[in-house]
This record gives sequence, C-alpha cells and structure tokens, in this order.
Amino acid sequence: MFTMRITSYFDYNCVFCYIGRYRLREAANRAGVSIEWVAWAMPEDASPPPKPDDYREGVKRYVQAASEDLGLDIRLMRAVDTQDALTGMYYAREQGVEEPYHQQVFDARFLKGLDVSDRKVLTECAEAAGLSGDGYWNALDQEKYRMQLQADFQRAAQTRIWTIPVYEADHRRLEVHHFDQLPTADGLTEWIQLIGTKAEG
Repeated sequence: MFTMRITSYFDYNCVFCYIGRYRLREAANRAGVSIEWVAWAMPEDASPPPKPDDYREGVKRYVQAASEDLGLDIRLMRAVDTQDALTGMYYAREQGVEEPYHQQVFDARFLKGLDVSDRKVLTECAEAAGLSGDGYWNALDQEKYRMQLQADFQRAAQTRIWTIPVYEADHRRLEVHHFDQLPTADGLTEWIQLIGTKAEG
C-alpha cells in the first residue's frame, strides 16, 4: 500500500465519466487509494481533438458493451445544465455522503433517464443519498458552494483539461480523448501501481 489520491475531472453529462467511475472505484479499492472528484465544464479556450465521422455510432456500440459488462442498462442522454447537480456535490461532501450522492445523480441520469437539471429530481437524489432535502435545496443557492464549483472549473481550465474523464495522480495525467481510450479497471490498477512504484523509488 502507498499513500496516493487520484483526481478525477468529471461532469454528470459525461456517460464515460459514469462508466469510468465504476472502473476507477474498483481500481482505487484494489490499490487502497482515495479519489478526489473535481467538477468540469468546457473551458472557453478549449481545443479538444476533433471526433471522427462515425463517432456517434461508435459511442452507442461502446456504451452497449459497457452496459452488458457492468450489468446495467445505460441510456445515452442529451446534455443538460448540471451546475446545480455539481454544486450539490460540495454540500454532500461536507455532510460525508459524497460517494452516495454521485451514485444517485449518475443513476438518475443514465439509468432512469431523469432530468438532473431539475431541482426536484436532484433533491430526491440527495435524500436517497442520506441528505436532508431542505438542507440540500437551500445549499444549492449558497455562495460558498457556488464558489467551490467555480474554483473547480478554473482549476480545470488552468491545467488545460479539455475533455473528460481525466485522471491525475502524482503529477501524472491520464487523458481520455476518445471512448476507445477509456481505461479498464485493470488498466487503471496498473497505472496506479506504476505511479506508486515510481513514487516509492
């Protein structure tokens, strides 16, 4: 075992962040490391690699295969405003239920097909994660949580994170520009172990 924290940049709109979350948590549990979740929004000056013409069809095939592998029925959803959902993460973190909150919001979006820009939907997610519904609803308008969200966005922009998910550890970065680059749980485990070996050496 070695002390390490994996930083994962994500957004609730990102189906590959959802799939990757299962794999990352499995790898982190194997290696005994923690995960830091950092909210992401596309920076204004971002210039990500272009997608191939058949990208959409490839995404459908990949998600279908990943769904079968995970034993889930993952739906591809149109992007919505996730600022409230992301803001709620900081309140959930403060209350000690960040991981259940992530799971509830992601599941609501990609398994139930719900609109996670709707505060009523989000409040139900928060309550299912163990939060007070009233406390959560009020937290969404609190400046301190909004400021934390903007700080995460700025952090991602300053480090030129243009696509997600992105994983970082010990000043090393694993970027996913195309779904074929999304690492498996085994691949993430090897990456973590490699970083740990170099850090200890």
